[in-house]
Amino acid sequence: MTEPINERRIGYCTNVHAGTDLSSMLQTLGRCASLIQVELAEDAPLPVGLWLSRQSLDDARRQTPERLRESLEDMNVQVFTLNGFPYGNFHDDRVKHNVYQPDWSRPERLRYTIDLADLLVDLVPAGTSAGISTLPIGWSDLDDTRVDEAVINLQRAVDHLVMIESRTGCCLHLDLEPEPGCLLQRSDDVVDLFENRLLTSGREDDVRRHLRVCHDVCHASVMFESQQDVIANYDSAGIGIGKIQVSTALEARGEDEASMERLRLFAEPRWLHQVSIRNQQGITFYEDLEEALEEESISGDDCWRVHFHVPVHRDRIESLHTTQDDLKQAIELLASRPEITEWEVETYAWSALPETPGLEELAAGIADEIRWTRRHVEAAS
Repeated sequence: MTEPINERRIGYCTNVHAGTDLSSMLQTLGRCASLIQVELAEDAPLPVGLWLSRQSLDDARRQTPERLRESLEDMNVQVFTLNGFPYGNFHDDRVKHNVYQPDWSRPERLRYTIDLADLLVDLVPAGTSAGISTLPIGWSDLDDTRVDEAVINLQRAVDHLVMIESRTGCCLHLDLEPEPGCLLQRSDDVVDLFENRLLTSGREDDVRRHLRVCHDVCHASVMFESQQDVIANYDSAGIGIGKIQVSTALEARGEDEASMERLRLFAEPRWLHQVSIRNQQGITFYEDLEEALEEESISGDDCWRVHFHVPVHRDRIESLHTTQDDLKQAIELLASRPEITEWEVETYAWSALPETPGLEELAAGIADEIRWTRRHVEAAS
């Protein structure tokens, strides 16, 4: 089998943009992408990780692949990966736990992912590889029966990706994205799923080739997993890293008296903001920042890490810290690996920041994130 040859891509994920249907999504993407390109002062196509809700995907399927590809080419963007995590309206007034539905035990999740793969193969250059990030099975309350059903559906997805490669020569991979509070929230959980469920079917080569992990750096930071340990766990188990989601979490420290008041400004109603609090007693986990603020007060040696994707080029948000040092470590460990070509900046929560940017400010901020990421990846390569 001829191995695909890919060049490294550093772009941003379009789940930062609202748009329940394809037309509104493309309109917003086109306006923002053109502003980003002006900020970057570049003529080359802007790499993007495209997010399509189920409705947007249905809209795309009602037209020819060429039409969508031409629309993207007209706005001078190049799709290099898909974000297949949010299925519904990711910018609804209240999303919270709904973002994990349907989970991988449901046929709707399998159908959505297969449809994404059929679209992606028509958007990327022939003979290359590309990934689709997806949710880590579901929220942590799934019982064993539904986990078994999820594994069957993942294996069916692998079968479809094998068929696509045999037909087109494109190696598409599905990248499970561990997240705090989910069934897969730590690298150990991913390793356990592979070794005890996914690799027991006798089709190890296909599973390892087409089922990988999306390493969202922010998520590991919230769980207080060191980047070195996460990567070592995947390496020792032979699990490929299909995509890096370049991201940082919000961090508050006990010695800062203003931390609690600043954190309250980030307790917004749309998305779930999981919290891990580490101190001398250990680590305490809360499903959402609102709950943590009701139950706890920050003091002493506390370190709070909040699943709130903040701009990656900033190491401080006023008096609060970010986990930028973890991101730098991940880049240093992974940038020199030729097989890791997908680097997707995924700061989707710009609109939930205490000071929400306008479109021009958003584009400038995303351009700053891309420049920062390029600089650090190139220095570590």
